[in-house]
Amino acid sequence: MKTSEHRFQIIRPGDAPGAWDAFVDAHPLGSVFHSAGMCRAFDQARRYRSLAIAAQDAAGKIQALIAPVRVDAVSGFTRALTSRAVMFAEPLCSAEPVGAAAAERLLSRHDATVGTSTLFTEVRSLQAAVGDCPTLAAAGYQPRPFLNYVIDLSLSKQQLWRNIGKPMRGSIRSSLKRGVKIEVGNSLELQRRAYAQIRQSLRRAMVPCPSSGLFAAVQQELGTVLQVRVASYQGRDVAGTISLAWGDRYFAWYGGTSRPRSLHPFACLVWDEIQWAHDHGFRHYDFGGAGDPNRSYGPREFKSRFHGELIEIGRCRKVYSPRLLAIAERGYRSLKTIAGST
Repeated sequence: MKTSEHRFQIIRPGDAPGAWDAFVDAHPLGSVFHSAGMCRAFDQARRYRSLAIAAQDAAGKIQALIAPVRVDAVSGFTRALTSRAVMFAEPLCSAEPVGAAAAERLLSRHDATVGTSTLFTEVRSLQAAVGDCPTLAAAGYQPRPFLNYVIDLSLSKQQLWRNIGKPMRGSIRSSLKRGVKIEVGNSLELQRRAYAQIRQSLRRAMVPCPSSGLFAAVQQELGTVLQVRVASYQGRDVAGTISLAWGDRYFAWYGGTSRPRSLHPFACLVWDEIQWAHDHGFRHYDFGGAGDPNRSYGPREFKSRFHGELIEIGRCRKVYSPRLLAIAERGYRSLKTIAGST
């Protein structure tokens, strides 16, 4: 189907927020990352910019929607080596025949907009196998293997507990018995404390950390969708998580721990999130990714101990400048090597 056969008006979330969110809410693959509130939150955060657009037909009905975010890891002249666009969820299109044509139009518009200023666009699907999407393939997006664990929360809480590996259950029990305390909320103070744990962990792993302003903006725009937990021991914070509870999915967004000896506070936080999501009627606990199956990835081993379903939805990427991307990846590997040797 050719996009030239159809006429679409391209709109942004702020142009029709009610219609935008109605389309997301009604779509079976709609997620918090598609919502107008999340788009506004990204726009308020340093080094993020929402590039979300939707296609309306002649009757004013939204037929497709994509929610890419431009991410600038640094500013200044090196931005060309670090800027990328990320769709934190798959493109949405209606089930009508015109939906695929609308999605094709949006991808073409997006690629033309960012192709000269970013290294690549990556689609991080939440539910749909992106490698099977003909629209993405036709637009030049190449599939990449990627795993995730998702827990079915329709099981009883007792079964969810029994599904956790016996050593992990013992670690959670012993940590709580020894006095690990968990605080839940989304106040700015609790965000600050969780963020300190997250930033420490990401720096250890040499992974870019978003600014704390992103989480404050999400709380401002989406309220209790933002879930914050902090684990403390003997008056000292030892782990934190910042997650998203939206629709029927609880999404483990960011987490970190100071790795206290003989304690497992991060596991305690994950179990607390699973219990809360179960008790509040959510259907899925989404671990937010388990890495490339062809590469060693420590967090995947941790997540596997909760015995969710291992799925390979994959990701896909369109590279706009292979030469600059190769330079950027060499520099990143060098930094990781230096950090590992110090």
